[in-house]
Amino acid sequence: GKEQTRKAREAAQRKAQSLQRAAEKKERAAWRQRKAAVKPLKHWIDLTQRAVNDICRETELAEGLGCISCGTKTAFAWHAGHYRSTAAAGHLRFTRFNIHLQCDVCNVYKSGNIEAYRTALVERYGEAAVLALENNNTPHRWTVEELKEIRLAALADLRALKKLEAA
Repeated sequence: GKEQTRKAREAAQRKAQSLQRAAEKKERAAWRQRKAAVKPLKHWIDLTQRAVNDICRETELAEGLGCISCGTKTAFAWHAGHYRSTAAAGHLRFTRFNIHLQCDVCNVYKSGNIEAYRTALVERYGEAAVLALENNNTPHRWTVEELKEIRLAALADLRALKKLEAA
């Protein structure tokens, strides 16, 4: 009698709560999607740049490399320095060949220490590769889909690197 009615009422309440939670989850997902759709391209570029810089910097630190410009291995802060700046060559901003470990002194106070940076690039990759990088002026307009793809790949690489370091 009463026990059975109470159990049925509780089961109905649980089912209603479950349906309400599912509806709220769908609403939140739709809200996130609408919110992401109105974000400017700059937002996605910044997120992607942070992820790519992190993987470039962490990879070279894990390999035990120092600053590409001055060679120091003891820096107060490490940066992911671009040989061709993102302002001058936005199409190369996510190219790993263009991004290397730099100490804060070279990257900030010496404006990238480009002369030493170029010398080190030539030693590491050869004159032809550096000239190809310097002469690459093909403009590129990034899309949100491309940026998401690049960012997710960089984050996956970073996770794999961290897992490898922890092992």
